[in-house]
Amino acid sequence: EEVPWGVARLGLGQMPYTGKGVRIAVLDTGIDIRHPDLTTVSREGYSSLEGVKGTADDNGHGTHVAGTIVAQRNGIGVVGVAPGATVFGVKILDRNGSGKLSNLVDGIEWCVKNRIRVMNLSLSSNTENQTFRDAVAAARRAGISMVCAAGNSGPGPNTVGYPAKFPECISVGAIDQNNEIANFS
Repeated sequence: EEVPWGVARLGLGQMPYTGKGVRIAVLDTGIDIRHPDLTTVSREGYSSLEGVKGTADDNGHGTHVAGTIVAQRNGIGVVGVAPGATVFGVKILDRNGSGKLSNLVDGIEWCVKNRIRVMNLSLSSNTENQTFRDAVAAARRAGISMVCAAGNSGPGPNTVGYPAKFPECISVGAIDQNNEIANFS
């Protein structure tokens, strides 16, 4: 197994914290629950896509994100930052990684109803409206921490997208292995 340089940089491999007992939702393209590194991914989940009942990942991005969070210390693959956490796939994006704002709002509302504690939103939009704003505010009032991608349009002024731009959210950018801002972040 490999400890990714980003996980090592945070010193998480040496910490006793595993995320055990924490309910995390990955709002994305779904998650491949058969992946051997993702044994703490719940079979429960939610799809807000019309006509799509399951949360299987037909793109790969959601599975990648879930692996960054909960990949197991099992001798194969990589190690995630919180391998003891329980992750729920919330499918809000289609096989092309695209979705509607209404699907995102629906996914956020599902997280509030299902006692999720952390939401990961590795997505970004320049669209903001009151319904979206209200859903994010309600999630924060419910005690949910929302970790959101700043976007891939930087660096530069006004390059952070929504929901990362909302004050209730934790906006996350990227660095490279030299601790420099990544050329897209």
